[in-house]
Amino acid sequence: MKILLSPAKTFRKQPLPDVPAGQTPQYMETTEQLRTELKKLTVDQWQTQFKLSEKAALENRARMNQPQPAMAALAAFHGEAFRNFQAETLSAEDWRYCEEHLRILSAYYGLLRPLDFIQPYRLDPLDKAGALTPLNLWKPILRQALDGGEILILASQEYARMVDVSDTVTVQFVKNGRKSPSMEAKKLRGRMARQIVDRRIIKRADVRSLDVEGYRYQPELSTAEVWVFEEGEQK
Repeated sequence: MKILLSPAKTFRKQPLPDVPAGQTPQYMETTEQLRTELKKLTVDQWQTQFKLSEKAALENRARMNQPQPAMAALAAFHGEAFRNFQAETLSAEDWRYCEEHLRILSAYYGLLRPLDFIQPYRLDPLDKAGALTPLNLWKPILRQALDGGEILILASQEYARMVDVSDTVTVQFVKNGRKSPSMEAKKLRGRMARQIVDRRIIKRADVRSLDVEGYRYQPELSTAEVWVFEEGEQK
């Protein structure tokens, strides 16, 4: 089983201690194509195309044009899902499990293993890098990388669109009859991913037994492709 998470737009300022040795991401040739196009953007273009403040535009232009500190992907991202995953508390055995079963979708790097060294970036699947659209660029690469195994998608709809393989299940969190608010869903994805790691789950069906902050699997609301976890007792 492979568990897929979305990346985050925020990154840790300092590296975590006791992170195992890492490696170069697998698809750097494609990443370099994107970087070449992003390096051409002016500050004004960063502002207008990515809807950024001047400060953020300057920061992201610098990221593409100047060397940046690199960190292992699972320890680098620091959005809501990753704060709730709490990579800083992983043991050496946890890291080994994550390296085998956990992957992070990325519009810049494609598909990241937890210990792939990455630099901060700003790019979403439908953004433009010159004539390149990450979604179209990565889809066939990810299809080849992920096809043939059980896939559990704990990613946003935006990033789930990058995954075009047959055997996928997407987890959806529901509260009061509606999809959980975005920030809460991100938190729950991180918490669920960490529970999977802690329990060393390797069969996707076993995920349905989890209780994530009071959200439980609801078979009557679920399909073969979408598993609904609703707040409250199992129906």
